[in-house]
Amino acid sequence: MKVSVIIGDAGPKGKGVFAAAPIAPSTKVAGYYGRPRWIWDIPEELWPYTIQVDYDKYVLPRRNGVIWYMNHSCEPNCLISGKYLVAGRAINVGEELTFDYSTDVDWSGFSMRCRCGSPGCRKTARAYRFLPARVKRVYGRNVAPFILREYFRAPPGVDPAALAGTRSVLRSP
Repeated sequence: MKVSVIIGDAGPKGKGVFAAAPIAPSTKVAGYYGRPRWIWDIPEELWPYTIQVDYDKYVLPRRNGVIWYMNHSCEPNCLISGKYLVAGRAINVGEELTFDYSTDVDWSGFSMRCRCGSPGCRKTARAYRFLPARVKRVYGRNVAPFILREYFRAPPGVDPAALAGTRSVLRSP
């Protein structure tokens, strides 16, 4: 997995990741690896860079790597697929790579002012559980694996996609 990207100025969002060459749909753009840790075991100033991998576990991506600088968008061009971020559509040279932080967070206390500027901007990024049902249907199964486990368990004979956005197990993070 090697896509050509550059880290550069993303205006009010700080730094961002930009395509240095065209990226085809479904291309893996980044993977997140590392030892899952309790959020309390990660210094608080690093929390904005973490990836939630379970209701009580987070991974801190490689410092100054692609995921470290990927910004949120309410209308992203990258989606979660397992432990990867993949291009959700063709991405042009110079375009910023983004993903929706709400697709990898389900902690009810998560809230972040959005600065994506997209026409469909929700103004605030919050946990997956708070996404509007229409947005959940658009993302379908392109959410963090731990969210899939909680929200997409379907009884035999029921299409899991029909359950998008409904929680199957009552659990608090």
